[in-house]
Amino acid sequence: MPKIHIPVIGYKQGGRQMMTTAMSAVDLVSMVAKPEAWDPVKTTAHGNRPRDNNHMAGIVNYLETEEMFVLGAAVLYLTSKEAEFKPIPVPGVTTEIDAAQVGTLAIDIGAKFDIGDGQHRIGAYEKVVQSRDEDDPLIERLRTSGQPLIIVIEDDPKHRAQDFADLQRNVKAPTASMGQSMDRRQPINRELSDLFDEVPLLQDKVEYFKDNPGKLSAKAFSFKTVRYVSGLLLVGNGYRSPATMDKAVNGHFEGDKSNPEKARGALKDFWNGLGELVRFADVVEGNVSVPELREATYLTSASVLYAIAYAVHTITVDGTVSIADAVRALDAVDFDRTTKTADIKTEDTIFAGNLIDAETGKLVAGRTAWETAGALLLSEIVTVLTSGGTVPAQSAAEETATT
Repeated sequence: MPKIHIPVIGYKQGGRQMMTTAMSAVDLVSMVAKPEAWDPVKTTAHGNRPRDNNHMAGIVNYLETEEMFVLGAAVLYLTSKEAEFKPIPVPGVTTEIDAAQVGTLAIDIGAKFDIGDGQHRIGAYEKVVQSRDEDDPLIERLRTSGQPLIIVIEDDPKHRAQDFADLQRNVKAPTASMGQSMDRRQPINRELSDLFDEVPLLQDKVEYFKDNPGKLSAKAFSFKTVRYVSGLLLVGNGYRSPATMDKAVNGHFEGDKSNPEKARGALKDFWNGLGELVRFADVVEGNVSVPELREATYLTSASVLYAIAYAVHTITVDGTVSIADAVRALDAVDFDRTTKTADIKTEDTIFAGNLIDAETGKLVAGRTAWETAGALLLSEIVTVLTSGGTVPAQSAAEETATT
């Protein structure tokens, strides 16, 4: 049977012949079989999980918008009847004692790769190739770019399925905090990283490796928390999906309608203002450690910070109240932890029944909890600012009623 030959580097893992190579996306999409649904009863195909169209659309958008793109290797399968690895002696290269061998993969014409891992990447390539003309610049970019591949000669569909499970088990995804802080393409991530050097409360107080700093951690907040709190301050709580919220937040720093200086100023005023609250100021000045603050108050809780940002956004969004004044008013709120573990009432903490379970004293997670707490904090801010003459009584009443 006629063959096509692909240059590869061969190696073995677990006794099986594997190869690594690269192909252009344009060529690759014509050589893969349509993924079948996973069914543990079947023995003729190993199958895949259902395609996530939103995830695939995200990869398409990434390919369309990022010239310096990078996608990891896809794992593809062929049977021993369809393909054969043939080592090729290379002058000056010793392969007898090395794991790698230079060679070619001979594939039957008409054979199709079975996708083991990478169906969304390959599906995204397929979407792009099918929706663009041959002379489109993106097609040309994909034609001259290589998609890395790991090709395995494996006849047993069950072994192919086991490979997928093993690959997922042995890969540790980064925390959201680490992934977001490394993603410099999103303006909000860049802005926050720059902000950390300018705001005393955030200097050396942000955790990147965990999404929830431990009880004894010297870090006050995770990057994930700071990012979401900052987003709430800028755009409020009207967005339900992370993608739409990210778009709105990043829109403050890029685009025709953006006002980066105003957005930067808002973030600085908010985080500097928090750092001047009595409890946080003790930490900034070195009189109290972060673990001590965490033990004594609710101020390092992500949900409490969400509630604060939501309240501050709500009362400052129309420009009649400054962020600095709104945050300063929060010094009137008692953020101390209650020592009670049952029958907790509002006189024990403002968060009783919303962020704090009244029966157990434990923090309650969820959007409804911190939105309810935020409304209460908003009322406290309005009360303070109204009594101090910062906000006209009528305006304050209207703001509270709207909330």
